[in-house]
Amino acid sequence: MTVDQVDSRAHADAVPALLATLQGVPVRLPFERTAGDEVQAVLEDPRAVVDAWEAIVRDGRWRVGIGIGHDVELADSSRASRGGPFLGARDAVDEAKGHPDRVAVRVSPSVDDASQSSQSSQSESRGSDASAAARDAQTVLRLLSIVIDERTDAGWRVIDAARAAPDATQAQLADQLGITRQAVSKALRTHDAVTVDEGLRTAARLLARTLELCPTGVSMTAATTRGAEEEL
Repeated sequence: MTVDQVDSRAHADAVPALLATLQGVPVRLPFERTAGDEVQAVLEDPRAVVDAWEAIVRDGRWRVGIGIGHDVELADSSRASRGGPFLGARDAVDEAKGHPDRVAVRVSPSVDDASQSSQSSQSESRGSDASAAARDAQTVLRLLSIVIDERTDAGWRVIDAARAAPDATQAQLADQLGITRQAVSKALRTHDAVTVDEGLRTAARLLARTLELCPTGVSMTAATTRGAEEEL
């Protein structure tokens, strides 16, 4: 994941607060500042990707690019690692800058290269299917962002309590929060709590499907070359 602050020149540095928010997300390589107002991490669990994305959307100050693929060389940190998923995330965050929902999902460039190659029909098919699955995941995330952006602090308070105690009744949640049961019911209904949670699970499944469809054993040559060119 590559995350970029919106209008950073006009606002205070929000990176420290975001890093604190994302501290509990399961990662392969932790979120860290990579350059200026940009944050990056490597995640293996699609559900963790979705949970991190939701927290970032809730903060409201960021664009998110998600890159997916197998052609990666991991070091001790995201900054020192390289590969196609990093380039995919870069392409995605650049596209997110021009979209109101501020999120995009891209497969590694090597996956698209495989889908365009005529040398392996199987790789071509898998690459094309992976790109399609990535677009499906992107669509779900963008639709979810519309609903999540409309949530109020009071709504989040109810949603957080309901998630923390999934077996609790609305009356029990109301007692815990010091509000009426009707207020709990209205918050969950108004903010489409159940539908959004189902959508988050759907997005995670689509991200997992995308990675499953990405060809394995693809070359990192193109990614390495492009990465070197971007550093010049």
